[in-house]
Amino acid sequence: MNRFSDPESSYPLQRFLEDPVFQDWVLRPDQSLEDYWHDWMSQNPELQPQVLEARKILQEINTPPFQLRESDIQGVWKKIQQDIRPKPLFVAKQSAFRRFRPAWIAASFALLACLALYFLMNLGSSQVIYRTGFGETLALTLPDSSKVILNANSLLTYSSDWHSSQVREVWVEGEAFFDVQHLESHQPFKVYPTSGVEVEVLGTQFNVYHRNRQTKVLLSEGNVTMSFTDSPKPSKILMTPGDLVEYDSQKIQKKRVNPEAYVSWTKNVLQLESTKLAEMVRMAEENYGIAVEVGPGVDLDQSASGSMPLSDAQSFMRLTAKIFNVRVVYRDSVYQIE
Repeated sequence: MNRFSDPESSYPLQRFLEDPVFQDWVLRPDQSLEDYWHDWMSQNPELQPQVLEARKILQEINTPPFQLRESDIQGVWKKIQQDIRPKPLFVAKQSAFRRFRPAWIAASFALLACLALYFLMNLGSSQVIYRTGFGETLALTLPDSSKVILNANSLLTYSSDWHSSQVREVWVEGEAFFDVQHLESHQPFKVYPTSGVEVEVLGTQFNVYHRNRQTKVLLSEGNVTMSFTDSPKPSKILMTPGDLVEYDSQKIQKKRVNPEAYVSWTKNVLQLESTKLAEMVRMAEENYGIAVEVGPGVDLDQSASGSMPLSDAQSFMRLTAKIFNVRVVYRDSVYQIE
């Protein structure tokens, strides 16, 4: 389920305004962001009015060349006071209130706009954000020379004051592979894939996955410690190479796997090891942002082993059809498996 269409939320507009990826699109646009949100709106037409309204609000409070300073806020506040200061009128009190109410509302919105812009500007200046679009991966180097490969449709964030922090901290949404640089100062390195889950290392290679409230951590080299503070029984797990830990807020499961099958995507190859068709459908939707429909006669539990190259969505679905011996038809912007 898309995070902006959560049925428990009655304020989708507010969720757009608070989302850092949405703010980047409106305030610091680039082609990948434009492509992502146009694709997103085409797949979620019922939420397009909220998207456009939220975009308009952010654009209005970020009109250049506006420079927010303390004196600006004081000036706006002074203007509000002047606008609402009572003036001698030969009319009834109720009429005076009705006359000045529009000016008071307009001035209040002006102040709120200034304060909102101040918040957004400070938020943007305190974090470094990397994101990938559908079908895109990104290799990057962190300030401590640690390497990260960010998988498609993923987000990585860390504080801009990285060097002055006692702990190197990174937040991930989606999927990322880490090759952490060990420092002589033994400065800890922590990854937060979701609330209540902490992955701590000194120097190692591991893969972190978090989507749809499910978290998976795969260790390739070294040692890491996973801490669970929001689970029914807070616990800590020490992982060794080949360990896979899965967490979904209800249970924690640890098992032994072949690490290559979980990190092969970093080399643009998908390694299948008794991989189910249902898993292929999940990857198609999450990594390529495409809509997939499965016919009633298709067995999603069937599995296959082998390897396939990763490129675009069309090639992914074509190879999936060949490996699993199913028919895939692209019709009305939807890939249908028959």
